[in-house]
Amino acid sequence: MAKNVPEPAAKPAAAKADEEHPGIKPLTRRDYKRLVRTESQISRALALGTDGLLARAKQRDEAASDYLSEEALVYFIRRTDRDRDQSARDTLFRELFARCSPFFRGQFRGFDKATREDVQQEVLMKVVEDILAEDDRADFMEVRFWSYLKRRTISAYRSAFADTDKVESLDTGYLGQGESEGRTKLESLKDKELSPEELAMLSDGLSKLPPRLREVFVLRHKVGMPIGSDNLEDDPPDKLTLAQHFGCSGRTIRNWLRQADELLARLKEKADEEE
Repeated sequence: MAKNVPEPAAKPAAAKADEEHPGIKPLTRRDYKRLVRTESQISRALALGTDGLLARAKQRDEAASDYLSEEALVYFIRRTDRDRDQSARDTLFRELFARCSPFFRGQFRGFDKATREDVQQEVLMKVVEDILAEDDRADFMEVRFWSYLKRRTISAYRSAFADTDKVESLDTGYLGQGESEGRTKLESLKDKELSPEELAMLSDGLSKLPPRLREVFVLRHKVGMPIGSDNLEDDPPDKLTLAQHFGCSGRTIRNWLRQADELLARLKEKADEEE
């Protein structure tokens, strides 16, 4: 009698992907996995010579069959850097930066032109540093490039908005109070970002807020950063929230926003009385 031979166990999706796209350097950071479409784009482009790759990199129509996503561009930038092909690497970098330009046009509108340009350069320098790093810190860019760029932009915005005036005394009596489940007036009225005009109207009051309250207010209402969950573990790792940024609960963030709103209202009332 023939023995029953058990069927081979199904291979995990990651193993299948490796078989379907041999030759693609795998990601090693935090078990990150590229999107299937990214893997397919990379696989098809691997067969091209340098000239063909650079020509394909300039295709910006996402619906085109020869389109290379930003995540795929990061892969080939890292690959050409490992191959010491500086010319191809720099050409790919220029294409990636060109695609970032529309994103940056919508950022930093609360700053003057010179500051906006400085902050943009800071972000792009960090992109270059991370992509060319010898470790695997750039792996996330091959998974979710735009999420990475937004994180870097928020971090740069925070640095540019760092406090330099002497308003620390305003912390007294506010930051140590109990938390509130209530929503701020601005939070209740709108979830969209403040317009430049609205932010300009608040600029004088914002300059008098304690640094931490000012930062959380601007990141929420200007940058549009989400508040986050009361339990940090509930927030997805690829979506930066205020709770993750400050290392506290969403409840604490809501309390800080309420405090900022109340202080701004008091400062406005005082200014109106003095007029």
